[in-house]
Amino acid sequence: MDRVTAAVRAFYEAYPYPPGNRPDCDAYHARLLLSYIERPAGMPRQLQLLEAGCGRGINLTEAAALQPDDRFTGIDINRVAIDEASANIRSSALANLSFHLADLLDPASLPGVSQGYDVILSYGVIHHLSDPLRGLQQLTEQLAPHGVLSLMVDGRYGRQPLDRFLQALQMVTPSAEQDGQRAETARALARIAEKGVFHGNCWQGTSSVDEVEFADRCLHVHEQSYDIEGLLQLLDKAGLQFIRWHQPDDWSLKTICDDEALIERLQSLEPSMTYQLIERLTYRPKLTLVAARKEDQPRHPPSREAFLSKRFCLSPQLRRVTDETGDTVWLLRGRKLSIDAQGLAHRLLTAASQSDSGFSASQLFQRLTGESIEPQQALNLFIQLYDLECLYAPHETDRSE
Repeated sequence: MDRVTAAVRAFYEAYPYPPGNRPDCDAYHARLLLSYIERPAGMPRQLQLLEAGCGRGINLTEAAALQPDDRFTGIDINRVAIDEASANIRSSALANLSFHLADLLDPASLPGVSQGYDVILSYGVIHHLSDPLRGLQQLTEQLAPHGVLSLMVDGRYGRQPLDRFLQALQMVTPSAEQDGQRAETARALARIAEKGVFHGNCWQGTSSVDEVEFADRCLHVHEQSYDIEGLLQLLDKAGLQFIRWHQPDDWSLKTICDDEALIERLQSLEPSMTYQLIERLTYRPKLTLVAARKEDQPRHPPSREAFLSKRFCLSPQLRRVTDETGDTVWLLRGRKLSIDAQGLAHRLLTAASQSDSGFSASQLFQRLTGESIEPQQALNLFIQLYDLECLYAPHETDRSE
């Protein structure tokens, strides 16, 4: 284990991550992630998923419980976190989950599987390695044919307010002084920053987050951030290609601009240039994407005719909740959708939520018994819900297993 890795391990053993006990599994759904790329028919029914840098395993444990047909493996260099995670699954009796102590830069320590992992998750890990490219190459080697890698790294432009704060902290107390006094000083400076560099952006509230989250933001011993150009180059060197963002709306011109003439002008840009433009005009502190090997292809949307027979599922990232006024609202990845609680779209989604095995458009329409539905209008709406990512099409698996 190199010096940087040892320092990072010591840091996270002092501040086991993530804090709290509220899991966030929006980026942990294996079949949804795999639906973003083309895959041959009849792939194995049980999927293998690896989280590289699982920490205390809170998110992976919840994901394994929600996806009992698949196999989940978590690795981390943090001995404290792995011990805690392993103890928790012993008490919960989850048979499809295991945790292992491993170092991404030490291939011999990695718990490989014979055919590779169908899905690999690595959130907030690569940028803490002494050799990010080597770590990413190790993950590529662990990836199964036609698998996906879901990756998050710190975004350089989005972190600029935090980086300015860290420069100020370094002027007052060098990073080598990792003690209680430095943490106290950092909190005091963060309270000043709330009215300055943190004001009105994604770093607002840093001074009041819990101890573990504050340490991860403000006291870390080794990290680097990426701009989009540098991240795409890193993927390329590791034998990977960009497939999509986890939150595509964050990288859409229509999200940040209502000037139709300007949008039309900017749409001539290459997608990577559009993303670089958006990262300079907005705060995107984390770059979270799906990647695959270069020989794989992004998945093509179904034809209009295929919607009537192809199997779809409700997105596991979609939630139906009741707001403060008592109205029913639909949230996708935490964001409210403009769906009328009395309209056909709401009724379609409600019917979809009652199916565990999936449905075609035709089957879903049949469930709305007693209603007069114009077929083409209903199909148009079904396709719109798919385009919004309220629905997705899982790959068919080998049912003979």
